[in-house]
Amino acid sequence: MAKKLKKAKKGMNPKVKFTLFNSFKGLISNQAVIDGSRGSRWWVAAIFLVFSVILPLIPTFSQLSKMYGASFVSVNNFGLDVQLSKFAYEEKLAGIEFKVEGGKLHYYQGYDFDKHEGVEQDFITPNEAYFNNRDCEFSVINSVTNQYDAKFYFWTDANLSSNVDKIVKQTYLVKGNNGSDGRKIPTPEMKDTKVYLPNIIIFTPTTMAVALYKADTNTGVGASYGGLDWLNTRTDIGLVERLLGKGFEDSKTLSEEAFVNKYYKDVMSVFKEVCNETYLNQKNKTKWTNTGIYAGIYAGVIVFLGLIVFILTRGKNNPYKFLNIWECQKISWWGAASPAILGTLLSLIFAGNTIGQMAFILLVSLRIMWLSMKQLRPMIQ
Repeated sequence: MAKKLKKAKKGMNPKVKFTLFNSFKGLISNQAVIDGSRGSRWWVAAIFLVFSVILPLIPTFSQLSKMYGASFVSVNNFGLDVQLSKFAYEEKLAGIEFKVEGGKLHYYQGYDFDKHEGVEQDFITPNEAYFNNRDCEFSVINSVTNQYDAKFYFWTDANLSSNVDKIVKQTYLVKGNNGSDGRKIPTPEMKDTKVYLPNIIIFTPTTMAVALYKADTNTGVGASYGGLDWLNTRTDIGLVERLLGKGFEDSKTLSEEAFVNKYYKDVMSVFKEVCNETYLNQKNKTKWTNTGIYAGIYAGVIVFLGLIVFILTRGKNNPYKFLNIWECQKISWWGAASPAILGTLLSLIFAGNTIGQMAFILLVSLRIMWLSMKQLRPMIQ
């Protein structure tokens, strides 16, 4: 009886083997980059291009994802916790509430916190506020120094950026300087006069802007001008009521001082949550916009280096002058892989640093230029 012949096992396709071999060897070998790019299908080069663009973006994308709206508030919040507690307590006492509805902040007076209803009020325009002396709707005044600790503005969005700039440039005289602590813009002859700025929060229908300053100075220590919008903020409870939090019932019986001493940490914690929520929209925009910009830059650099390879091989004594512009592009795309890996590692080490963001561009430029001078150089006669 005839024996059955065993079916011979097929080896790896030579084309696939060639591509894999040069793909890995090309991480360190310039010649493997040239051979692999010329001997493999165009889509292999395209994969290398996409890989080399996306990989270095991961640290940047990760860093931007960790950004949060309350980052401007450090462990030392320069009295903002106490000031917010007084603000929430006094606004409830005055029957004032802010509620986010339809992605916008609404301002109510005569608000019944049990029935959750009140009379909606218009935010005042910033310019009008200056003319009728209503530049600020709520102030926290230091009982010892008689200076402003904080000022809260309820404004419309009209010319917001320019008016925010105007607010942070105005200063106040520290008590004892000319016997006044009123608003005053220092002049050159007042160079020895001590001035300061209080902490500032501006509420508008679409935005919240915050600026913090060291006590008795106009030195800014934290700010979030714009970017904090109400689109992603919780709408199930008003801002004042939310700030009161666990102390809502106690705010009916405790004095302001007792309430502040008991709940200022809770109020600050809630305010940070609000900052994080109001920053979500801007955070997503910033994350994807910046990532897209860097992706475009990285891809552009790789394509530009392919053009450089083409230009450098045009000399009449260059043995690689037969390379067309498409083959030069593929060489650049293949050669970008190892710089992408190294650039990503450096980006992780120097996260958030310019070195980390520029590492890939520097490395890929060095690799392709070195490849051009070493492997694609003209013949010396």
